[in-house]
Amino acid sequence: MSSRKVALRLLLSIAIAAGLVWWLLAQGFDVIPSVRAIDGVLAWWAVPAYGLLFSAFHVLRAWRWRYLIDPFAEVRTGTMMSAAFAGFLAIQMMPLRTGELARPWLIDRHAGISKSAMLGTVAIERVVDGLVVSLGLTAALFAVPADAGPHVWGLRVVPLAVFAFALALLVAFHRRPEPVGRLVRGSVGLFSPRLAGFVSGALDRFHVGLACLPHPRSFWAFNAFSAAYWGLNALALWVLARGCGLDLSAAGSVAVVGCLAVGILLPAGPGYFGNFQLSVLVALGLYLDVRAEPEAVAVFVFALYVLQTGLTILFGAGAFLVLWRTPAVRAEERDGAQAMK
Repeated sequence: MSSRKVALRLLLSIAIAAGLVWWLLAQGFDVIPSVRAIDGVLAWWAVPAYGLLFSAFHVLRAWRWRYLIDPFAEVRTGTMMSAAFAGFLAIQMMPLRTGELARPWLIDRHAGISKSAMLGTVAIERVVDGLVVSLGLTAALFAVPADAGPHVWGLRVVPLAVFAFALALLVAFHRRPEPVGRLVRGSVGLFSPRLAGFVSGALDRFHVGLACLPHPRSFWAFNAFSAAYWGLNALALWVLARGCGLDLSAAGSVAVVGCLAVGILLPAGPGYFGNFQLSVLVALGLYLDVRAEPEAVAVFVFALYVLQTGLTILFGAGAFLVLWRTPAVRAEERDGAQAMK
């Protein structure tokens, strides 16, 4: 990607973040609460408790990737975990989610598995994650009245429908790549023949990455780890909310996690700034009277953002240091690693 395109993406992402923050400030939301407010609201035990739970689910998030990689080749645990942690940092910090390409690139460089294959595993990961959080979000939102907010029915139905369709498309493309590929290329070609040519080549390479789907043991182990990861995520958020004095229910914690996961999939600024705060507030507003306790809500959102971002940076920076000291795979080793198990 050229430096000009990178600069344009960065400027666009910063503009999105600035617009969202301006809107939040206009609504009276304290994006960065004062030290006095933080000291008065946040319990001393909440930060270490959340930090431990976050570290646990961050490790689970990285470890589960092994079950999608295993069908391709043996990868050292240290290399796999380092690439995952570094990739998570890149996803969060690079504009408009371009960091999704980091993990495939790092695994290709340090383990010799093709980027196309790894992009397929990332797509499966995104779809499974989307289904898990959408199912949780749908179930949680049936615990609140449909008229609790203007977004209730949309959040109940739309994310689940989108990710269910994405899963069906992935499975169909894996089983019948030629007709599904023709359909996708034909649909894109209606708008841009040039883009259709690019999509055609990308689909051919992407199909390689779906090779882990015929391995039921690996795929279902990945699903189990995904459910555990998201459950731990919701538990950590519930603990932090309690530490800020918010009486958030278990269903509310699941809904906040779901809204946040969906919200940060949209185009966002570096660090998800803006999208993150707005997504959490939308969900909190369905379960709490956020205007009745604005200080506690502001501190909670701020602490959640700072802790998640800070710990992601710590894990990712350590991983980048490990990978920087790890030599890249040589051409002859790369050829051996490309062979399927």
